[in-house]
Amino acid sequence: MRPISAIRRSTIAAAALAALAITGCSGTQEAAREAGDQVGEAAKTAASATGQAALGQAVTPVLDLLNKTEGEVKAGNMASAIAAMGGFQALWNTASPVIRPIVGDKWPLINTAANLVLSTFAKGATPTPANASSALTGLIGPLSALLTK
Repeated sequence: MRPISAIRRSTIAAAALAALAITGCSGTQEAAREAGDQVGEAAKTAASATGQAALGQAVTPVLDLLNKTEGEVKAGNMASAIAAMGGFQALWNTASPVIRPIVGDKWPLINTAANLVLSTFAKGATPTPANASSALTGLIGPLSALLTK
C-alpha cells in the first residue's frame, strides 16, 4: 500500500500547488491584463501618430497646390490657376487613398469638395473666379482642419 499512499500524497501535493498557483495567478492575471491594456493604449497612440504623419504627408502637397491656385485666382490669373490645377487629378489620386481611411466620417464632405474642384477645373472647363474660388476654399477648409488636430 505504500505506492498508493505515495501516489495519493503526490496527487494531493500537486492539487495544492495548482490551487496556490491559481490563487496566486489572479493577481498576476490582473497585472498582465493591466500591462496588456497599457500596451494596447501605446499601440493606439503610435497608430494615431503614424496615421497623423501619413495624413500630413498626403494632405500637404494637395493644400500647397490648392493655396497656390487660390492665390492665382485672387490675383485674377485664371489661366495660371487652370494650368496649375492640371496636376490636381494625379495628386488627388495619390492622396485620397491615404486620406480616406484616416478621416472616417469626414470623408464624404472631403470627397464631395474634391469632386467639385475636379469638375470646376476639368479639361475644357472655363471656371469663373467666383466658382473657382468657391470650389478651392470648399476643399481647403476641411483639408486644413485635418492638419490642425
